[in-house]
Amino acid sequence: VALLRGRLDDVLGHASLQPVILVGAGQLGSALLRYEEGFAKEGFEIAAAFDARPKTVADDGPTPVFPLRRMGRFIADHGVKMAILCVPAAAAQEVCNKLIGAGVQAILNFAPVVLHVPANVMVNNVNLAIELENLSYFIQ
Repeated sequence: VALLRGRLDDVLGHASLQPVILVGAGQLGSALLRYEEGFAKEGFEIAAAFDARPKTVADDGPTPVFPLRRMGRFIADHGVKMAILCVPAAAAQEVCNKLIGAGVQAILNFAPVVLHVPANVMVNNVNLAIELENLSYFIQ
């Protein structure tokens, strides 16, 4: 059983933490950074965060927050393939393009906008307002 579990962890990527970056360390992004233990339980590590104004972000956790200009190099140096996007709608597509250009293949998008990406890039959109709308339907 232990051997089988170890093999399953290898196949599912749980043997080591998969690096993920977070872009947009404002209120929502900062809240997600504080969920570090929850991500780790599922095999993910937020290796770094990036923000247009990193000096204004409260740096009270173990995840470093860097300026956006360092994002591409970090992705390349650390083999990052996944990103969490928490930027305003107006900046989302531009940041998305930079992520893809640097090698990111999967994006968890919290920006309230539909991102246009190549067919080989996966985007999961999270719209909290729509999720609340769905819930409200069931309590009426």
